[in-house]
Amino acid sequence: MRSDYGLYGVAVICFILAAVFAANLVPGYSLSEAQGIAVTVVFLLIGVIAAAVGYSARPKAIAPTQEPAPTPAPTTPPVPVEEPAPATEELTPPPPPPPTIEEVSITEPVPEPALPQPVEPLEPTPAVTPAEEPAPAETVTEDKPKTTRRRRKKAVA
Repeated sequence: MRSDYGLYGVAVICFILAAVFAANLVPGYSLSEAQGIAVTVVFLLIGVIAAAVGYSARPKAIAPTQEPAPTPAPTTPPVPVEEPAPATEELTPPPPPPPTIEEVSITEPVPEPALPQPVEPLEPTPAVTPAEEPAPAETVTEDKPKTTRRRRKKAVA
């Protein structure tokens, strides 16, 4: 069952209970007392909330895709329609419409655009390098021969 149906049912029950309390059908409650009005208003609010939530929870309507129905084949062969014979008078085409754009004559000569002036190429700026520090005095050390590692031979299986 869809949840919106249940919420609509709760809303209807709440509206019925609010009407019963508003009509003074319940002994001990009267609408003139604050308690009777409060019970009626509470049931009305719960009913409105349940109806609104049920309305928002309903599934959205999907427009059914309608495929065009195939047209049945005609049972009788179509009767050819006789066209009237063309008129012997020759129809002349209507005259062309007058031009809507007005031509404006230019009396002043249009100046030619100025040629761009050649630009001198810029010389590259030398990169700024940090000042070189003097190398520390070399100390004389004895050269020790480096030990070389030997590779292991792969075991032949």
